[in-house]
Amino acid sequence: MDRSKTRRTRGTARGLWAASLLALGAGGARAEAPPAPIRVFEMTASRFRFEPETLQVTEGDRVRLIVRSTDTGHGFAIKKLNVKVAVPKTGEPVAVDFVADKPGTYEFKCSEYCGSGHGRMKGQLVVLPRAP
Repeated sequence: MDRSKTRRTRGTARGLWAASLLALGAGGARAEAPPAPIRVFEMTASRFRFEPETLQVTEGDRVRLIVRSTDTGHGFAIKKLNVKVAVPKTGEPVAVDFVADKPGTYEFKCSEYCGSGHGRMKGQLVVLPRAP
């Protein structure tokens, strides 16, 4: 193979490699949107209810729930979002973080049997669609 053809082939390969890096974002600093702030909610679990019973966020929000029990051991679960945490009877706060990535209404409930009204201990997380 003659040298001029080899140089062109190498030059083309280098150009394709550089273009690939740029396409992947490795070619320099990109202006990325800062992560969404964390929406923090304090919640109390007690005698067959959560307070508040309804939480509202926007699609894409990062959510932190700080849950405390005022009486006995409870649990907090949002099955469709794979969120589950035990809430001790000591009143110690338990934090659970997740991203509300799909609009909809999601039921949350107590996931640890806590007495005769356990089945009524539920609420809802409402995730509103992000405005375009």
